[in-house]
Amino acid sequence: MCCVAARSGAQQKNFSITPEPSWRVPYKPDLKQEPDARDVSNGYYMLLFEEQQHVEQSAIYRHEIKQIVSEAGIQNAAEIKVDYDPVYEKLLFHKILIRRKGKLINQLQASKFKILQQEDDLSRFIYSGLYTAYYILEDVRKGDQIELAYTIEGNNPIFEHKFTSLFYLASPSPIVNFHRSIITDPSREIFFKTFNGAPMPDRQMVNNMQVYKWEMTNIQSPESEEDAPSWYDNYPTVQATEYKDWMEVIKWGDRVNKIPPPGAALKAKIAELKRESHKNKETYMLKAIRFVQDDIRYMGIEMGEYSHRPNTPDKILMQRFGDCKDKSLLLATILKANGIYASMAYVDSYNKGRVVDFLPAPDIFDHAIVYAKLNEKDYWIDATTSFQRGNLAALTVSDFQQGLIIDPAGKNGFTPVKNIANGKTIVYEHFQLPSDQSNAGRLSVTSIFTMQYADDQRDLLANSSRKDNENTFLNYYKNIYGSVSIDSSLRVIDNEDDDRIEIRENYLLHTPWKTDSARINRIDFNVKANLLRDVLPAYAEEEDKKTAPLEMRYPFSQDYTITIEMPSAWSINEEELHIKNPYYALHFVPSVRDNIVTLHYTFETYQDHIPVNFLDTYIKDRKKIDDFLGFVFYWDMEGKAQSEAPSQGINWFIIGLTIFFAGVFTHHALRFYKISFQPAQAAYSPSAINGFLVVVAVCIFIMPVKTFYELINMDIFSNNIWLQLDKLTNATHSTSLLQLLLVTELAGVICILVFNLLLVSLFLKKRDTFPKALVAFIIFYLVFNLADILAFNYVYEKKDWADASIQIIMQACIAAAILIPYMLTSRQVKETFIMPYERH
Repeated sequence: MCCVAARSGAQQKNFSITPEPSWRVPYKPDLKQEPDARDVSNGYYMLLFEEQQHVEQSAIYRHEIKQIVSEAGIQNAAEIKVDYDPVYEKLLFHKILIRRKGKLINQLQASKFKILQQEDDLSRFIYSGLYTAYYILEDVRKGDQIELAYTIEGNNPIFEHKFTSLFYLASPSPIVNFHRSIITDPSREIFFKTFNGAPMPDRQMVNNMQVYKWEMTNIQSPESEEDAPSWYDNYPTVQATEYKDWMEVIKWGDRVNKIPPPGAALKAKIAELKRESHKNKETYMLKAIRFVQDDIRYMGIEMGEYSHRPNTPDKILMQRFGDCKDKSLLLATILKANGIYASMAYVDSYNKGRVVDFLPAPDIFDHAIVYAKLNEKDYWIDATTSFQRGNLAALTVSDFQQGLIIDPAGKNGFTPVKNIANGKTIVYEHFQLPSDQSNAGRLSVTSIFTMQYADDQRDLLANSSRKDNENTFLNYYKNIYGSVSIDSSLRVIDNEDDDRIEIRENYLLHTPWKTDSARINRIDFNVKANLLRDVLPAYAEEEDKKTAPLEMRYPFSQDYTITIEMPSAWSINEEELHIKNPYYALHFVPSVRDNIVTLHYTFETYQDHIPVNFLDTYIKDRKKIDDFLGFVFYWDMEGKAQSEAPSQGINWFIIGLTIFFAGVFTHHALRFYKISFQPAQAAYSPSAINGFLVVVAVCIFIMPVKTFYELINMDIFSNNIWLQLDKLTNATHSTSLLQLLLVTELAGVICILVFNLLLVSLFLKKRDTFPKALVAFIIFYLVFNLADILAFNYVYEKKDWADASIQIIMQACIAAAILIPYMLTSRQVKETFIMPYERH
């Protein structure tokens, strides 16, 4: 019953059905036009979008026609939703029609509207008081046109009936007919500025009123751009304002922020802070900041004029909550009470420094902070930030870039928002690797955060449990290194005086060494600098040209060190990387001392974006950087051969040899393909492939795939293996012999691959040479692998055969024992493989 009563009352929230307003200017759209079908999404398009704004009437009239073109449009367009603030606005609906095959179906019924208070911003602790009028259309069909018209009357009294507006001349979906007009008294002077190619308005007098209008057809939606900074906008935009300069906005803000003298409770709080500070203004200022940031919780009730007007400091103190402007005004009031200069400042967290490109207007800002000055030092303070610690020199704010200080005695314009200093992120990852696969390794991680990064971590830790944080960090390393478990609990050391947080993690790596499938007895450990990779800006390939700048985290500074404690003394090829330009800097320095390998990275950004004309350079830089973000260290369990395997490039000489060998063996395979044992006759009738030949077919087709996989995974193509030959155990004491053995092994694998492909062709053609070719291949495969294993064991002084070696020889022997007699004696084989080479 309470819910029904509440809804009934809500439906009276300044909502009614009325005729269309008489003050509209004439507009005749061409409703026969259609957009390019390729541009239509969501199953419908906007056939008409009309918006007329009467400044003197404080009214905005909207008229829309949606054309449904598919079943998806029925789902996506059959719901009407209009937001308005009943504190100062009225919603007047004029029509809801469905056009179907020349017929008009009127669906406008007041009883079917649901007026709901949504409060979508409550997750951000903002209560705005906005209502939404919902109307769900009935019986919508493919091909229908949905037409609606309504007017919202009223404007926020906080703006003192001074006109400002910022609007787009496009939308994410194409618009066939577009009309936008602003109707004002001729005495009202309005300034316009356009962005991204938007046209200036046409001007005309209609019924003694000044009309500014835009009329366009077939408006295409701009291409969406991912990974662009928040201030980037490629939509054609128009700004209109009555404010002549920024001083008018400052004076408006000063009027809005006028407050009565402090009441008894606020005076008592000020006296308490003075007493605790012992007449030290820096201490007083720091205590005031901590009190407003931490003891006054963030919660905004932004209804009506309180969308921009702050509550009085006494009220905020009493209720112990407020939004950004409430908390900023309270802090400024407390600071002023002890002779410290302080003023509210407006900033834009999305447009940032680009806010200076706009015409003067008070409604383009979305945040308020405090500008203070003490002992000739400037301070920018965000009163909504929690868990800031350290002294005044450690105070930081987000990258707002430009702020408008609300002080009529100050400058007429913006002031750069700069931090006194910026923090850093310092990370140490230390790996301890065992000497075999049976033992676990260890990973210890120490992360140090200072200033704003310490504040962020403090906030994160305060809003989640220790267990949740441990699981989050554990899962991060599990995704990189596989089987990982926590060795000891997460430890947090918070040095509040220095605004520094240290987080220590300890893990067990259960299988750090992974078996190398392509190399006998070799195990690998792949270390990845993912903490750096995660903060590098994303990038597209050269062919995917971006037209927008690329966003970068700014300010940002990371010092990242990875150390790997090897089972024995190690060596690396030291190759450094140094990149620096006006936008970012990255430095990589590897080093080794005994068995400790160190990979040291530093990354720093200098701007919040990479401009379009520098993206090609960044892509090239990023590809270089990617080569240094992962290193493979390998360990030979038998020969105790070890090395690091950072990218040393491809050995092009070996690539050339591979092509040469492939050409030679292919030439001989083609010559063999043309040989026939049977004389050419008019016709042959080979038997179908069935029975045991199906098993042979499966083996024949699998072998080339397996061999090709082994070929491309051979380390012989990397310069690393050639650079490390002199470090391997070698009974011959000759590096040249090792090189010869590697090249011989390469030639043998390529020969096997070409032989495999020849067998596939002979099998499919049922050639008479297939049985003997298969017998020859089995013998060659057995002899080659046996010779390769014997040579390997001799060079590396191995007394016992490895399990993998035994498995290879056993498989070859079994295949020889079964297939050779079958190929030579089977009647089915003799009746199937009888086709000679067809000469043309």
